[in-house]
Amino acid sequence: MTQRVPAASQQVQFPIIESFTQGTVPNPPWKLLGSARLNGGSLELTPNEGSQAGTAFLDEPFSSTLGVTIDFDYSCEGGDQLGDGFSVYVIDGEQSTDPGGIGGALGYSFTRDGAGEIVAPGVTAGYVGVGFDNFGNFATKYSGTGGGSARRPNTVGVRGSGSLREGFRWLTGVEVDGGFRGSWDNGSHIQISIIDGRLTVRHADRANPNGTLLIDSFDLAGADGQTRMPETFKLGFAAGTGAATASHRIRNLTVALPANMPLEMSGPQTAKAGDRVSYTIGVQNLGPNDAPDAVVEGTVPAELTDLGLTCQAENGAVCGAGSVRDGLHLPIDLPRGSKALINLSGTIDPRFEGRFTCTSLVASPTRANTAGQYSDSVTTDVELPPVTVTPKVNLPGWAEQWPGNGWIISYELTLAANEHRVVWWEISFDVPEGTRINPHEPHWFAVVKDGTDGSVVIATPDDSHTIEPGAPLTVAVQLLYPSQHDAGDGTLRNLRSTEVTRP
Repeated sequence: MTQRVPAASQQVQFPIIESFTQGTVPNPPWKLLGSARLNGGSLELTPNEGSQAGTAFLDEPFSSTLGVTIDFDYSCEGGDQLGDGFSVYVIDGEQSTDPGGIGGALGYSFTRDGAGEIVAPGVTAGYVGVGFDNFGNFATKYSGTGGGSARRPNTVGVRGSGSLREGFRWLTGVEVDGGFRGSWDNGSHIQISIIDGRLTVRHADRANPNGTLLIDSFDLAGADGQTRMPETFKLGFAAGTGAATASHRIRNLTVALPANMPLEMSGPQTAKAGDRVSYTIGVQNLGPNDAPDAVVEGTVPAELTDLGLTCQAENGAVCGAGSVRDGLHLPIDLPRGSKALINLSGTIDPRFEGRFTCTSLVASPTRANTAGQYSDSVTTDVELPPVTVTPKVNLPGWAEQWPGNGWIISYELTLAANEHRVVWWEISFDVPEGTRINPHEPHWFAVVKDGTDGSVVIATPDDSHTIEPGAPLTVAVQLLYPSQHDAGDGTLRNLRSTEVTRP
């Protein structure tokens, strides 16, 4: 039985977020029909049993005018031959509906028997149904208008507008290698977007988090048999089994306004231990909606220290206060057409040798990111350089009052040869401007830059201060800072050592 819903009825506000993990029917009101139930921390449309049909229907409208994106995780598990499949559909938001046809109709379109007679009607006022069809009957003439005689297993298929016993034309379909067998462990995920009358479908999992584009901006509005796109939609999920069976489960559903926010990340493929390295993250918003609460997050390898983070906003974007304390976290107000360029820097542990990966992604709690690439990573292979330096800061420091005021901190810089004997070497690091190597303390090393311009470089004075593998060399250095405040905790920024060539 169907009924018309008044056009002035209140719409559900975006985002609609429902995990289906709580064990109670969620609000806004969902209708669970047939075999559909909440079971095991998910919405189970069918158990792994024969001749089952289940539907979950959100019986409140939401806007279609700014576009809509439907994201959810799914599990589809059973025997060698899965059947039939599951569908996601939207109907005119001014209507309500009973479940659509059984079997290959996947709960959206109508079902015909072998003689061509309609034996089960489709939904009321359907606009589009997307079938994730493992068995292959959604594409046949027995599951709506059009389609062929032969099954098309492992296919994502699209049927268009229809109501009860009319319409539901076969519009397009794409065969998917391996079909839609999926599990929670694999992170199986579907994203469906309808923007300006165009349909996009993407399939992702943990091995491919950015996803595979299955259907790209298919023109629903211009397809044969399509009704005018309604101002509001209602959402349904359905699944069915026959002789071939599967459990069809859904969880972590989000229905939100779409925003195409691609992200790209670049950085060094190789580096030396002790190097200062930088990673660049570019993010933008191609629309159609603003993303005032976009967030760039990522992992920062433990081997990177003395971290730095900057953000340059363009075309109306606004960078928030970022943090790298427990990984990268940077909020950005990202209007449509804007972009931001983020720089993450750090110094590699001078004793580290191996490989680490830095990752980043952009998301929003109220917008669905429809970009083909919303996450990226850079893997850096790190080798030990010929010589490394390890600092020891001798705190506390002490005041220098003659011949001038300042604050002195002493250091022990230990040089180690990693592969072969090092004859000529240099040590460099950054300090606050006005800092100097203490001119009143004698030293045996050569001073190339004394620190007054913010940089210190010291070097071996001759070939008698060599470094043998297994026999470190310690260099004692005193720095005269302009003040105790400038000295801070005594950290030497961008400290590194290099083997150099002398004539």
